[in-house]
Amino acid sequence: MNRPIAKIHTDKGIITIELYPEYAPNTVNSFIWAINERMYENRLIKRVVPGFVLQPSYCYFDEKRCDFMLEGEFEANGTANPLKMEKWTVAMAGDGESEAHGCEFFITLSDEAGEKLQGRFAAFGRVIAGFEEVTRLEAVPTVQVFPEGVGAVIRQPIEDEYMRHMEVETFGIEYSKPVVKRWSTEK
Repeated sequence: MNRPIAKIHTDKGIITIELYPEYAPNTVNSFIWAINERMYENRLIKRVVPGFVLQPSYCYFDEKRCDFMLEGEFEANGTANPLKMEKWTVAMAGDGESEAHGCEFFITLSDEAGEKLQGRFAAFGRVIAGFEEVTRLEAVPTVQVFPEGVGAVIRQPIEDEYMRHMEVETFGIEYSKPVVKRWSTEK
């Protein structure tokens, strides 16, 4: 089976991700759809937590069309997802209970972080190349933009880092538009 391959182009490198539709089909559909809708084009990387996650798409880019939720394809929501959360796993952010965000993904930066996240977020891919670019982004100087104790720790690069372009190769397989649980306008 040829799994879809996504590429994140930053200003300084390319991160290649293999997607696993057999484990999280709607999440993969959402990621591919968002790429094809150009939702990730020229986006500021907003969250870097060394040793934990690189979350390029935090806060849905403050754009309503990117703010939609999916049923979470993870154990806490009653869905078996055998993809182990470990270093280099790619997953969708969400509430950790029942929903996955349709556009906000992260890359797990350590096995220990993966253990904390296992079963609570929709794992749907793995970094297979461009490890040096993930490592470079993990090491950029950051500043805390939300205070401790107010939700997640949010550290943003001091000097702007961007996802410039994303592309996906589906090897001729068509992936459908995701089944959306709710859009931001429904809140």
